[in-house]
Amino acid sequence: MVDLEEFLAGLLSEGVAVFESPPVPARGTSARAVELLAGAYDAYRLDLAGPTIPFDPEVACEAGELVRQACWAMVSRGDRVADLAGRLAMSGPPVRPSDHASADLLFRFLPRLYRRARSTSPVDPFVGLIADLLRRWPLSGVLAGLDEPPLAPIDLGGHPGLLLLYAERLVVQHRPSWEPVGAGLDYLELVRQDRSRSGSREQGSRDDW
Repeated sequence: MVDLEEFLAGLLSEGVAVFESPPVPARGTSARAVELLAGAYDAYRLDLAGPTIPFDPEVACEAGELVRQACWAMVSRGDRVADLAGRLAMSGPPVRPSDHASADLLFRFLPRLYRRARSTSPVDPFVGLIADLLRRWPLSGVLAGLDEPPLAPIDLGGHPGLLLLYAERLVVQHRPSWEPVGAGLDYLELVRQDRSRSGSREQGSRDDW
């Protein structure tokens, strides 16, 4: 059996998930899991502008276990919807910047899983469960290119670095229903303007050549 710690080591270092048998749900945190996640988080937050966001080990461990269960469900497809729904839901919604960032460390892998499952069987209940989760965690969900809008506010705790990261991800996906309001919209406009200027500079270079 691949335990949570072994799963996290493979996912965070190589982006792979390997199973030998159904994963037994992990409860709480373990020192080894926290160590793995904290190390990965230190590298992750180097790309976040603004004030340092503290690592939340409980949120990260819960998200890691959810991703482990989702990866297994993707390949097994033998669980009842009611059982699967309980394993693919977080205990609470994101509120603080540390909630969003600590979960995104793991949840950023879910959009790829979602697209693969949808391409295989769009009507599979698993697809709907993952889509619902991603709509509740918009920092990660924006990567999935969902047409349905988020089910949580896109304020990301008001953190400028998270709002900027969200805007950068949204510009690539082009989903109007995921556009933020307030400060988030300001960051989105900044990213769009920067991309427009970059495109103009590249075009100018080609024209000069």
